[in-house]
Amino acid sequence: MKENKLENLVWIIFVGIGLIFVIIGFVMFGSVFDYTNKVDTIGTITKISTYRSSSQNSNGNQKESHDVYVSYIVEGKEYESELNGYASNFYEGKEIEIYYDKDNPNKIGMKSLDLLFLLFPGIGLISLVIGVTGILVKINKRKLEKKLKQNGNLIYANYNETVLNTAYQINRQSPYNIICEWSDPLDDRKYIFKSKNIWTNPEKIIKEKNIKQFPVYIDDNKNKYIVDIDILAEGRDD
Repeated sequence: MKENKLENLVWIIFVGIGLIFVIIGFVMFGSVFDYTNKVDTIGTITKISTYRSSSQNSNGNQKESHDVYVSYIVEGKEYESELNGYASNFYEGKEIEIYYDKDNPNKIGMKSLDLLFLLFPGIGLISLVIGVTGILVKINKRKLEKKLKQNGNLIYANYNETVLNTAYQINRQSPYNIICEWSDPLDDRKYIFKSKNIWTNPEKIIKEKNIKQFPVYIDDNKNKYIVDIDILAEGRDD
């Protein structure tokens, strides 16, 4: 049975988004966090304009956005410019620590607000780690499957049931797992094996083919195994 291509695509998307955010973050880091040409000063919040933005929050309501204007003095001249962000503790008349660009005094910012730009590389790294981890896990599983089929011990486990793996979802769809049971004739110890994720319910095929057992490849310690589900795809196009 073919694997869910969407599952592979999800990990690739995570990696792609992660790389984009990391790159954006580093580009911003070079421009936003370069304070060599920026002068610290004290400004006063003169106006806060609040309005509803076109985007929505998690509750489906329109988000509130704020434009903050600050007045400050540069070489005896008063300026008023829009700040590069907003904080919940802002109010009109409040004095705050800001900086202005030495070459363009109308351009101002606030170092504490600049830290928000670190969210871009932070989110990017998290997304990148998730995507790369997902891809590596799949690669390692394929390597293990190939190794066990070449060098592992082949046994046949009795088919018990098919279960829905509700702990895992892709596009609101959960995969299925085949559960098998085998008793070691040497010590009569019982082992339970679970197949890899299957994205179409295999119960109909199992019933049609009257499958009672599944091949299972195990290592010498029986702590690594792979349930061979190739029989489900034999003679079928899906």
